[in-house]
Amino acid sequence: MSRPPSNTHDLTFYNGHWYVPSPPIVAVLMMPLAYLVGGKNISTADFSMFFSASNAVLVFLILNKLVDRQWIKLPRKSILWLVLLFAFGTPHLWVGISGRFWFVSQILTVTFLALSVFASFKSWSPWIVGFFIGLSVSARPNGLMSWPFVFAIAMQVMREDGQTIDLKKMFAWSFKSAIPILIAVLSLLWYNHARFDNYFDFGYVTIDGDPVVVQNAKTHGLFSTYYIPYNLRVMFLYLPEIHPDGPWPFLPSGAGMNIFLTTPALIYLVRRYEGRWWILGAWAAVFFNFALLIMYHNTGKDQFGYRYILDALTPLTVLLAVSLGKKIPWHFILFVVLSIIINLYGANWFMNG
Repeated sequence: MSRPPSNTHDLTFYNGHWYVPSPPIVAVLMMPLAYLVGGKNISTADFSMFFSASNAVLVFLILNKLVDRQWIKLPRKSILWLVLLFAFGTPHLWVGISGRFWFVSQILTVTFLALSVFASFKSWSPWIVGFFIGLSVSARPNGLMSWPFVFAIAMQVMREDGQTIDLKKMFAWSFKSAIPILIAVLSLLWYNHARFDNYFDFGYVTIDGDPVVVQNAKTHGLFSTYYIPYNLRVMFLYLPEIHPDGPWPFLPSGAGMNIFLTTPALIYLVRRYEGRWWILGAWAAVFFNFALLIMYHNTGKDQFGYRYILDALTPLTVLLAVSLGKKIPWHFILFVVLSIIINLYGANWFMNG
């Protein structure tokens, strides 16, 4: 039997060994650093913040591409407000600075998905687009749900560049992008089997975690319609408790919190949209992500807000850019500032509360 680590919380014990029940891409990317400076000298917080900052740059580049193709009507300088919202006015802020393994996986998922979106705008090969999606799956399997977005972008770009889009071309692009994704999925299944002798066991059922979450996984499975009412309440109804005399006047629920309260600027998503390929693809990615999340056995606790929104944060930011029209109104800027203040408070509470 291997020597137990000093803290086994969120670890899985199997066949005499302790495992991190998570896809391996974070550890793989840290291997060169471990070789160069030694594993004990790696700051996972610095590692995470590097990719968190990279995500903001990628979102800026994506929004610039939208301006270049005239898919959005905002002036180029106005998209900085959306980048600020993305980086500092959502759970991306505290997830990015924490450095905990689970959260680093989420930040990397955003990185790879943003790279896949940017690659689609640049008309890069579907093999490359699929490669980035595959990497996102290797960080967090939910990354697969964003494939409709990159597919729709690629199709509309091809169409605007003068190519004829027919079923043959759609199938060819889909097939080529699917191969790297399939390799990532099969590798992940093999990884599960190598550790737990079961292709479909990620280690979450036997994890040393929150007793209620673990028992739910054992009783109802990792995904079930049983979780839908609770997950919807957490996403859209949970509010902080008010403690005016305490160290934290607003005490958030660690299970999660209303996404519109955490990021009030998201209310601007509520509007009518054109039925263009890429807009439908963005909404498809959002829909598939949330359809999966509302059936998941864990809301992401402990957290501030609802951290799983990061799975769909890139298409949501793009859709916000569409919703704002030709000019960012002053009241949206106020909502951005309010979102940033709320998430700065939340990051402080999460790190120090």
